[in-house]
Amino acid sequence: MTSLLEIETAEHVTTVRLNRPEHLNALNHALNVELYETLVRLDADDTTRVVVLTGAGRGFCSGFDVADLAASAGEGAGTLTPARTRDVMRGASTRLAQALTDLEMPLVAAVNGPCAGAGLGLALACDAVLASEEASFTLAFAQRGLVPDYGLTWLLPRLVGLRKARELCLLTDALRAAEAHDLGLVTRVVAADDLQAEAHAVAARLAHGAGVALRLTKRLLNDSFEQDRHTALDREFSAQAMCFASADAKEGMAAFLEKRPPRFSWR
Repeated sequence: MTSLLEIETAEHVTTVRLNRPEHLNALNHALNVELYETLVRLDADDTTRVVVLTGAGRGFCSGFDVADLAASAGEGAGTLTPARTRDVMRGASTRLAQALTDLEMPLVAAVNGPCAGAGLGLALACDAVLASEEASFTLAFAQRGLVPDYGLTWLLPRLVGLRKARELCLLTDALRAAEAHDLGLVTRVVAADDLQAEAHAVAARLAHGAGVALRLTKRLLNDSFEQDRHTALDREFSAQAMCFASADAKEGMAAFLEKRPPRFSWR
């Protein structure tokens, strides 16, 4: 059976490629489980410092494969109750969505084509989102009688503001890559032929950075919306104390004084 993920690691950068190209890499239960387990494993693996998430074929991820939901529940699509649907989705889907925002290693999305629904949730959870000029972004949940999921109701208002998030979710207009960039959903738009190389160049910069500081910075920023100012300041200085005790900070300061590029060990 063909693996649902293609995984390659080189120089501390691991590429994780969704591999259901015949379905534009739509998520299903099995892919949710495999992607969740892979990302959690890589986050704890010293070999991997940065992950590049992309899709096989001509698409990034077309969303969740709704036909798979009933099959995962062992029921017909017309017989799924709200409670049963919630139970199924609170399994692999919820674990994956939570893991994407909880992971401490940097994530780079290389959006190589259509990115819709849950696929947009995957992309926006990444720290850098590079998009091919041929990519498109769609929040079509309302057209299907559904609400946004995979963290989108949390991510979108924080990225584009509440009013724009409402417009995107309620009107469901598709966005070209340049429009997504203007809104702040995408950090860089590149030619299709250059996408993977550009994404790996960004990942390599991160992989050569100060890992302790990068991971703590992600944690501080992710938690910032749920904390008051005084708590945030206290956590900043606590994290800074951890950084000063790290080998990375010692190397960074030595490199600065010696006027040479730093060689960080992520410790």
